[in-house]
Amino acid sequence: MAQHAAPGTGTAFSPTSAAVWIPVWTGVLYGFWAANIQRYGHGVTGGNIALGLVTGILVAALCFGIHQWSKQQAGRHFGLRAATWAVFAGIAVGFLNSLSNASHVWSSLLGLGVAAGTFVATYYRYYTANEPV
Repeated sequence: MAQHAAPGTGTAFSPTSAAVWIPVWTGVLYGFWAANIQRYGHGVTGGNIALGLVTGILVAALCFGIHQWSKQQAGRHFGLRAATWAVFAGIAVGFLNSLSNASHVWSSLLGLGVAAGTFVATYYRYYTANEPV
């Protein structure tokens, strides 16, 4: 008789999994941070709330999407996966810095520095992980 393997229980996608709540909390914190930076110490306005909601949702969706795509690419495309996270992190940090009325050059340089560090760290992590090829 043929043996059939049962589906893995650890692969189920649920709202309580870390793949869901980490991007959600990252988006919430990023949205609050962006809205707070843009207030410049004044009262909360509708524009602050809109900025926080839009940036939070966008960051959460991108973080979730990049993570899911990266899991599908396990064991290959180390450089592309690392570059994707690096671009995401660099743009996120550069945008937050630009909200504080910093110069565009400084925001770009800070974003590039964060992107470079993120690329090195994630490339190292992907290259040394025990993932199937």
